[in-house]
Amino acid sequence: MGTCLHCGKSSPVISARIGFCVSCIREHPGEVLPCIDKVHRESRRVFGLPEVPPRAEKGLPCNLCLHRCRIPEGERGYCGVWRNERGRLRGPGVEVARVSWYLDPLPTNCVADFVCAGGQGAGFPRWAYRPGPEYGYFNLAVFYEACNFNCLYCQNWHFRRGGRKRSSEEMLADLRPEVSCVCYFGGDPGPQAPHALSFSRRAIREARGRILRICWETNGGENPRILRQMMELSLATGGTLKVDLKAWSSAVHRALCGVSNQAVLENFRLLSAMLAARPEPPPLVASTLLVPGYVDEEELRGLARFLAELNPEIPWSLLAFHPDFWLTDLPTTSRDHAALALEIARSAGLKRVHLGNRHLLSEAYTV
Repeated sequence: MGTCLHCGKSSPVISARIGFCVSCIREHPGEVLPCIDKVHRESRRVFGLPEVPPRAEKGLPCNLCLHRCRIPEGERGYCGVWRNERGRLRGPGVEVARVSWYLDPLPTNCVADFVCAGGQGAGFPRWAYRPGPEYGYFNLAVFYEACNFNCLYCQNWHFRRGGRKRSSEEMLADLRPEVSCVCYFGGDPGPQAPHALSFSRRAIREARGRILRICWETNGGENPRILRQMMELSLATGGTLKVDLKAWSSAVHRALCGVSNQAVLENFRLLSAMLAARPEPPPLVASTLLVPGYVDEEELRGLARFLAELNPEIPWSLLAFHPDFWLTDLPTTSRDHAALALEIARSAGLKRVHLGNRHLLSEAYTV
């Protein structure tokens, strides 16, 4: 049970870690967000990460993502992997990255599994080996150990403890003939996109014409030029680019993730304009985590309208939440919350809506 420090309301879906209810975040951002920003800074400080994107006047510019960091000598950008060393930007290149990977049997727990080639055989026979789930094939699941967001509920937060750099050659060794897709996630692939783009192009050449889909799971905060290249690779190979739309209002997005969503929404518009190049399998999928008390009816209606206005055929995966990282004092998503989300999506005219992580749903009404 948390209590909002602004209005005094108490509820099991108000996080004491955040300190404020969703209504006060939306209605009084100027008063409450500076307090929530302190929580974000603390959650980064314990891992030695920059507390805010650096803005040094004479710092080196990094243009990989929405932050456009200007990194002072001897310090790192917000993502933690790019550094100013003696006036040169150093970090993961095209040959090495802070990354790990594994072979994941298909069909797998993918955000796009309900519409993609590996999960449903969409686009068979050009883009899939089977007309249904690709049993017997694998996804090369590539986890990038860095992120340019600071989601307080991050379920892969362990990458913040640091990892070692590994080479593209090591990854290529696992690109077996039975691998039909490569999916980059994390963390987020954005901060190490030069490596992912380079590896993808090399992997496609190594595949020698066989099916090898290039897929992504991202927060959508990349430089638009980078994001366009990611989408082009997915379009050309039958893959899918999955963007996590975490909230509709900028204030709620900043409260949950430490950054505004303005660039994310603009980037999603850019991607939606590219859909005509390949209708099937769907090249663009949206996902949203149903965070109790914060991704509420108003947030969901805003996102649903946004997607429907762009293209009602864009698939939307709604995912059940479980507490993790800094946000451990909220319950899991309730069945009522999930049902409301599905109703909102369908009422907006969206034609491909899916509810994931159903096993996490609770009985209590916690919208």
